Amino acid sequence: MDWNRIKKILIIALVIANVVLFCYSNYNKFRMRNESTRIDFVREVTALLKEKNITLDTKIPRRRRKLPSVLVAFETSSEEDIKERYFGGKGRVERPSTDLAEISLGDEYINLVNGRRVYYENRKAENKYEIKSLDEAQKIAKKFLLDKKYDTRDIYLSYYEESDGKYILNYTKVFENIPVESSYTNFIIDKRGVMSMDRLWLNVLDKSNQKIYLSPAPRALLSLLNKTDYYDKTIVKITPCFYFNPEDQGYIEDITRAVNGRAIPGWKVKFSDGEYTVLSNY
Repeated sequence: MDWNRIKKILIIALVIANVVLFCYSNYNKFRMRNESTRIDFVREVTALLKEKNITLDTKIPRRRRKLPSVLVAFETSSEEDIKERYFGGKGRVERPSTDLAEISLGDEYINLVNGRRVYYENRKAENKYEIKSLDEAQKIAKKFLLDKKYDTRDIYLSYYEESDGKYILNYTKVFENIPVESSYTNFIIDKRGVMSMDRLWLNVLDKSNQKIYLSPAPRALLSLLNKTDYYDKTIVKITPCFYFNPEDQGYIEDITRAVNGRAIPGWKVKFSDGEYTVLSNY
């Protein structure tokens, strides 16, 4: 018996079997991806959403997207940092609890929650501006950030609302032109200037070398069918994003207690009322 010949035959058979399994596996993956992005599947998803009175005022992305995950950490500040940024080192500090610091000077008040969330309030009555457009309101907001020594290169306006000269501006963090959720800097601005700012910001520390495929957007949208909070709403935008969920670290009631973690790719679904949700399979 020629054992060398038998060994060669077995090796060739094993290689062929592996090639067949590889091709079959990749074919199934391709078939599933292809089915989820077909135009008729998109139409089916649209019809199912409509049954829950979820309407679309945008196109559902059909192209598969692949993004890295990113390591993020919440921006942190001490009482002294806040005093220096906002009041030139002046101001009064009170500590009503271990997780809350109150800093004030004159008619300006700041709550610092767990060293991460900053809530600023201006109670002055003096009118300083005649705001005629969204652009002018944004200039006031960005000047405020620059004056307080915050970087404005990593923000974009994700939502705004205007009523009787009062503007609500909601900004989101961006990294490589992709939103990083959940982070926000929200303003209320009127003739007096910045009346309030609520900021909980994320900094990107690193990104992974390996990229992750997002679930096809049409398939991801099917998860809205079981979420009654989004019934009777209109979807106006569907975009890729990075999503950091502090609840994964057990911080369900107060996300400001989270320190850092991994933000993973997902789909940000924005509704006409300014509300949004992130859909992810990871």
